[in-house]
Amino acid sequence: MESEIKLDAQLWEQFVRAARKRKRNPVSLLTDYIREFLEIQEDRQLDEEIQAEAQRSGYQEEDAVEIVRQYRREKKEQGAAS
Repeated sequence: MESEIKLDAQLWEQFVRAARKRKRNPVSLLTDYIREFLEIQEDRQLDEEIQAEAQRSGYQEEDAVEIVRQYRREKKEQGAAS
């Protein structure tokens, strides 16, 4: 499905010139920028959800570091016992 959007004519002309300097099709470049923006938004939303979950869990970043260290010590001890 194709859609049309209306942009300020001067803004679009500036964008077209910039795209052509980079030897890119302006429509393709704008599509890429929109796609990238949407991916960034998804990443930000995921990051916010992860941060909220971490806050609900009560763990701090320092706790995570200690948990990893403890896990590694236990694995090392299990390997030595084998």
